[in-house]
Amino acid sequence: MGLEYLNVIDEVSDDIVERALSIVLNPPIQAINLEGSIARREPFIPSQPTIEYIEVGRLQQIMGPKGLEIFLALDQIVSLTPYSTLRSADPKSLVEVIRYLGGKLHGNLRKIHSLKAVEFRGEDSIKEEILLVLPSKTQVDNVRGKQGLWIWREKTRYGVESPEFEGLVSEILSIGEKLVSLGLKVDVAVDSSTYQFVEDRLYKFNVVTLDMPVDKLKTIYVRDQSVTWLPNPIIGNMALPFRRGEEGVVVEIYHKLGLTPLFRVRWALLGNILVRAVMEGGNFFVIKGGGGDVVVLSGIGVRGSNWATFKVLGELLPEDVRLVGVPLAGYIRNWELGAVHLDVVFSYLGDLGGVRVALVDPSRLGFYSLLEYDRRTGLFKPVELLKLMRELEVIVDEPPRDGASVITMVNALNLGRGRLVADGFNESVNRYLERSYGVEVIRVDIPHLEAGGGGVRCATRELWRS
Repeated sequence: MGLEYLNVIDEVSDDIVERALSIVLNPPIQAINLEGSIARREPFIPSQPTIEYIEVGRLQQIMGPKGLEIFLALDQIVSLTPYSTLRSADPKSLVEVIRYLGGKLHGNLRKIHSLKAVEFRGEDSIKEEILLVLPSKTQVDNVRGKQGLWIWREKTRYGVESPEFEGLVSEILSIGEKLVSLGLKVDVAVDSSTYQFVEDRLYKFNVVTLDMPVDKLKTIYVRDQSVTWLPNPIIGNMALPFRRGEEGVVVEIYHKLGLTPLFRVRWALLGNILVRAVMEGGNFFVIKGGGGDVVVLSGIGVRGSNWATFKVLGELLPEDVRLVGVPLAGYIRNWELGAVHLDVVFSYLGDLGGVRVALVDPSRLGFYSLLEYDRRTGLFKPVELLKLMRELEVIVDEPPRDGASVITMVNALNLGRGRLVADGFNESVNRYLERSYGVEVIRVDIPHLEAGGGGVRCATRELWRS
């Protein structure tokens, strides 16, 4: 279905909105847990995907004939409401907020319908503003002793226990300080309880404070909850239950920065059910080819985009933006053997001296079997990565792996013009890029971020202003 359902809120009374809110905040979700297909020979296995859906008939039974439209419209508005507002507002006040934000969403709908492919910022676009997020000590303490559940190594590559509050904060701020020294504007979202510990290092940054939920430490990987291909961010949905809710925190941060999110990718209609979309920013790359082509690559894997995500993006984005899924290696017992996101196995460096270059780890992604989404049929067709890269006038290269981290080997923040901010631990990769392509590699040391499964790209989010 199209996006016109957003207009339905104008047609219903406040009483109906208030009653429907209770359903939106506690929807009748059914789930298929895929962990049930895995032999449990260990006491613990890393989290696997869950397929979540809602029966349309159930929504109509509860909210009437327009139950589907009311649910989708309200869910969209609520999902783009700052989490502190949802937490503190009483039902009647929340209805007023819904009406106000619903009016803004009408403007967003007009923006969506007028989008053009040329407006999209590619991975190699010149960056001017970067967002970072600092955790609280309580968030860090909440993970220690439960690293397995949080997909976090107990020790860094240097043998230091992880996560560790001072270490994490220092690593994130060091990235910010490097970026400021390069002339970029850096926004830092700080948990209120953390501010006093780092106040003397914040003067270089644009700082916003907020109270972050104690169970959302991985919000520091601020790449994941949104995509910023345009001045207004598009918010996604985290796949794993323990990371759900980070999206609302990031929505709050964007509001504080004056960047109202454009849309949230939430549900796709399949027959008589709504399927929850899974969309994490680390899975996405925008590549703009020499002929003006715009391709959005999206990882498909343990936390990769599902069919629902492609369907919603197909309805949202301009028709001349191609949507291509990249199958990723998974995991059963050891999460480090898989590829959680596309950006740990693929990186687009852009134009380097007249040659467009992408880095790949061909052992952990579908090197010969990508899947291009057809909006007309809703189906996927196979396409080889090398054929797609040829069409985009991009060459692919595999960097040396000697002594490199599989997590951060290619996970770097591309500042444009051949400049990368990368994990200094991967010296064989960094020197290779400098010698072979003339890349300027700005090195940072991030052992705690790496232990948590992320790199520099994961911990940063580029922002654009109109």
